[in-house]
Formats: sequence, structure tokens, C-alpha cells
Amino acid sequence: MTGLCLSVCIHDSVQKDTHVVSPQFLPSKTPRILPRSSPLSLFMPLRITPWYVPGESAVTTLQISAQLQAAMAEVTNIISSMLSVRTSESPLLLSRDISRYCRSVWRDPSLRNYNRCGSLDVSYSGESCLDVMIPDSHLQGFAIWPANGNEPIQMIPDGTGVPDTDFLLYVRVAQTIKCAAQPSVIAYASFCQLDSSGRPIAGVIVFCMERLKEGDYQHSHIVQASLHELLHALGFSNSLFEYWTDCSFSEPGGACSSRSRVSNTDEHGQFRIYTPTVTQKMGEHFGEANVGAPLENKDFPSSPSSHWESRILQGSILTASLSPPHLSLLDPITLAAFTDMGWYGVNTSFKGQLVWGRDAGPSFGQPSTCHDSFSDFFCTGSEIGCHHLHLDKGICTTDAFLDGCRIYKPLPKGGECWLERNGGEPDEIYHAQSRCFFSNITKTPPYQKITGRCYLHQCLASNTFQVKVQGSEWMDCPSGQWVQVAGFEGFLKCPSDRLCMGFPYPPAQSPTAGSSTIHSEATREVNITSNQSMEVRVLVTLTQSLEGSTEKIMLLLDEVLDVISQVAEVQRCLLHVPSQIDLGSSFTLTIRSSHNCPSPAV
Repeated sequence: MTGLCLSVCIHDSVQKDTHVVSPQFLPSKTPRILPRSSPLSLFMPLRITPWYVPGESAVTTLQISAQLQAAMAEVTNIISSMLSVRTSESPLLLSRDISRYCRSVWRDPSLRNYNRCGSLDVSYSGESCLDVMIPDSHLQGFAIWPANGNEPIQMIPDGTGVPDTDFLLYVRVAQTIKCAAQPSVIAYASFCQLDSSGRPIAGVIVFCMERLKEGDYQHSHIVQASLHELLHALGFSNSLFEYWTDCSFSEPGGACSSRSRVSNTDEHGQFRIYTPTVTQKMGEHFGEANVGAPLENKDFPSSPSSHWESRILQGSILTASLSPPHLSLLDPITLAAFTDMGWYGVNTSFKGQLVWGRDAGPSFGQPSTCHDSFSDFFCTGSEIGCHHLHLDKGICTTDAFLDGCRIYKPLPKGGECWLERNGGEPDEIYHAQSRCFFSNITKTPPYQKITGRCYLHQCLASNTFQVKVQGSEWMDCPSGQWVQVAGFEGFLKCPSDRLCMGFPYPPAQSPTAGSSTIHSEATREVNITSNQSMEVRVLVTLTQSLEGSTEKIMLLLDEVLDVISQVAEVQRCLLHVPSQIDLGSSFTLTIRSSHNCPSPAV
């Protein structure tokens, strides 16, 4: 770790230096109608095939190689659960760049072999992608043609291709110049081949060897960095904005049109993405309609970046500076962007809830307003506080991506309230159910400064919880209020709209007596394959009477299913319930896969 920054991403500079090969009939920046895949092809989970560059074992140990392959398997499973494409039964064959292998092309329209290669460039040695040589078996063949003949003079046949693949990912381990220049970089990636619609179909990810050393290797960090980089290679890149397509008015299998413009500047000169689903999700999150999603402005004063603006979308997996893995997530804004690319079907139940800036309005996160000492998200001063998710203690600081704004970043070590250990202030409790609270309570006056401290919490309902400090009883903690703890001097602040909101916190939570309101009659390993299903009886206990419209009851049911999905670690789209249920008693929950919701391995 370098300072308080776990890892930064250099995709934009890497992609700029990557040669991209694509069919000659890709869309230009002017709108045109593009053919979609065959109507007979169905959206199926995106199949990513990692191809490990031969000889990598010479620079890594067997243990590191196995760990890296396990991390890549986890990442590709995540993305396959998130994205689907119209698949092809044929093996994936990559294109050759005619400008590389061909010295001259027949340009006379009267010739039989007009626009075909007439002579070989003798310096041609094959195709590469970010310094990785692509095997001939992965590539289409090519021919050298006479002016008017029917047969080529010289030809390399098509390779066998890569079966069951929609995206081919070359994986390399090296201590490159880019790695040496940026010690905080874990990995970087780029795409190097596009299909006829502009969708990336091949790319490379390079892992910096120094960050994979035994003793320093952390699985969750490698998974996070790999996921971030692969999202760039699959489409979230400023180099691909001009190829995003609009399929919203197309029949299945019909034609899609290219988007006239994906990004534009706002009144502050900041680039934002203004595509329909992105603006919808931004409006839902910030409480203001027609707001585009802001792109990072550092080093990009006159062009769009390939990252979200850190000041405004803190916690997203696609900010340029990554938070620790348990504090970043695949957020709805990022999923919306992949929806608006037009190439993918997106599993909308595969979601994490952004907390940062929720309902804060369109002016949130501007450098002119972030220094407000009353902000619930930004901070001033230098005292230890709480990260905005309240999982960790934090220090109020800034970085190069925050434009002078200050936020509570997690302490480099020892601030994880959810990690069970001894230590801290006498009244603190470090436990899976503990969260960070602003407090100055003490048994022995004088009063201390208000700082972030770790105490137990348990949920009673949405945004309703209790708190317990060392030596106290459980007590109600009304959200947004300061409370006193019996037997202690001072006060404790109860966070508002941060705890018990159904947000999927990554650390595993250990059960606490009285905290659970959802019970299932059995716990078992889930292994659902296609066309199979499993039924589970679920009992829901309501702590207060349920009154309201059918719509409200269904919203509550959706929250119940979200909790079951998180606790059981089963995808939300696998959970099916009867059309009519009574939330005051029990109901049958069916776990069933479908063509647009891939089955989990376990």
C-alpha cells in the first residue's frame, strides 16, 4: 500500500498506446444503423476465456500462479453473472491487421481482386496485443492475391480459434516499465480487438510482478483490481464511447443505431455521461432528474476520462483510485453504463447500493461546496473519524483525485471495526457486528474529543438499530441523533441512512441474539443447474403490523429477497416467489435458474 491509496488505474494512458484491430465497417462518429446478431441467437452469459502467456511460470511461483488463476476465475464468474451477449457457436477467431501484413492493396476498381492484398510485407511477424504475441491458432488466415486471378498466390489458413468464447483475455505477469513507474499499480489492461458492432472481443491484462510477491499477495485486492481493469477492457473506456450503440427502439435481433454522443460537459466544464439509463440511475440516487454521471477531471481538462469522478461517486468500482475491496462495489451507475453500451444484457439484480451522496442533490461534491463543515460526507480537521460506510475508522484527508475536498479514508491498519480483535479505547468492541460511531463517551471525565470508535450494533428495521458499548446494555440509537449511554459521560452519534438499510456489506456478519427477523427452516449448499429448482420454506417475522398498499407490500418483499440473497450468497435473480404471499407468515421460495440468470457453481 502506498500511503492511504491502495491502487490507482492507468488504463487511459495504456489504451492510448494499444493498437486496436477491427473490421473495416465499424461505425463512424456519425449516426448509422448497425446490424445486430441473428434473431435466432439468444443473450447468454458472457464467456471470458483467460489465456495465460506461456513462460509466465518462469517469473512466478507455482503458488502465485495458482492464486492468480483462482482470482481470474472468480472475476470472470462475477462478470458472467453480470453481463450477457448474443453468442456464437463458432470458435472465436481474431482479425489480422491488413496494414501490417500487406505491403500494397489493389486499388483499381476494375480489377477482379479490388481492395485485396497484392503483396506481402516481408517484415510482418504476426499480431500482438499489448506486447503479447497472439498465436496463429487464434487468428484468421490471410492471402496474397494476383490482380485478376481466382486463386491466391500465398495463404496462411485460419487458425482453429478459441471455442466457447465471447471475450479472449491474455494474462501476463511482468515487471514492466509502467509497473516500475507506478508502484501503486497492481494491474493494467486494454482491449485490442473489436467486432463489427464495436464490442471488444480481446484484450490483455498485465499484473505487476512486484505486487504478486509471496507474503504481499492479497486475494481480495487482486480480484478487485482485475475486475476494475476487465470492466475497462469490456467497454468502459473513453476510446469506445463513439462505438456505444442504442438498441432501445430495436426489435430482438434487429438493427441498433450508434449514439450521436455519449459524453458532454456540464456548466462547470466537467465531462459527464448523459446516456438514458445512466441519467435515470443518477437521478434516482441524487434525487435530481437529468443529471449525467461525472467523469474524472484530473489530467482530462478537454476530453472525457474512463473513470467516474471520485468526489461524486466515491465507493464505485470504477473510480481511478480504488478503495480497499470491502469498501468498493459494482454500483448501479456502472451497471447503467454497461446497459447503455448496447452490446450487453445486464443483470439488474446484480447490484450494490451506493451510499455516497445519496439524495444530496445536483451540487453535491463540487469543490466550491465540499468544504462545508456540516456535510455528512466530506470532512474538515485532522481527527480520527468514520469512513462513510461506518465499517472502518477513517482519517480526514485528500488525494490528487479529490480536487482539495477531504473525506474520511480508512486507516491503513487497525481501523476495521468489523475485524474481531482486542485493543482500542476501553469501551470499544471490535466484532463482525461492530460499526464505527462518532463518540466522546467516557467513564472518567474530563470529556474527550469526538472521534470514530467501534461499537456493536444490531438492526431492528430499516434505518432502525441498537448500539452496545463495552460494559453497557443494548440501547436504541435513533438515526441522526446524539445519544447518551447509561453509566458513561459524553455522547454518541447515531448515523442516518447508513446502517440497516439493506446495503450489502462485504464482511461476513456473525449472528447476534435478537438481531435476525428472517429465518429459513434449513441451511444447505445450493447447486442449481439448468432446468432444476429447489424449494425452501421461509418464515418472516414482522416487528410491527404491516399496513399499506399492494405496492408497498411488494417493495417490502423485494427487500426481504435482497436480504436472503445476501445472507445465503445466492443471486437475487434466482429467487422466485408465488404471485400472492402473506408476509406475516411463511411462504415457499423457489430457487431456479433461467436463460438470463446464470446458475452459480455453488
